[in-house]
Amino acid sequence: MQEKDLESVFMEAFDAYSNAIFRFCVVKVSDVERAEDMTQEVFMRFFKSLKEGKDISNTRAFLYTIASNLAKDWYKRKKSESLDTHLDNGLAPQSKDLSPDVQAQYHEALTAMADLEERDREVLYLRFVEGFEPKHIAEVLGESANNISVRLNRAMVKLREKMNV
Repeated sequence: MQEKDLESVFMEAFDAYSNAIFRFCVVKVSDVERAEDMTQEVFMRFFKSLKEGKDISNTRAFLYTIASNLAKDWYKRKKSESLDTHLDNGLAPQSKDLSPDVQAQYHEALTAMADLEERDREVLYLRFVEGFEPKHIAEVLGESANNISVRLNRAMVKLREKMNV
């Protein structure tokens, strides 16, 4: 691929996915500055892969895979943070447009999710926040779509139990 074509592909991917990758990283590491660094690293690795001629059939899944792997590496070096830290870093909705009931439900869901295993939180986030279909989550996590569907179902059951829904 020509250098100009590489830049074009890179810029299209960056424009389309950088905000979503950043949000994903913020949720994973609960630190805005760290998430910015991770997002930058994701796109540096993406560009390097493009330059190396790597066959990337699904750009979005490829980017999320890199981000997920970076987050896993980060967690190996750092202890996970408490729910209070998540809320302090702005993951709670601050919009005045949201009713107190909706904000309370959001906090209840966050609290319940904090009690879930990381692997359950991860599939729920990708499905319901980022809007990935199970087959795309499977690509990101390197599992079968059927396995992801089962994990999603089980995670939803656990979340409902924790929320008494």
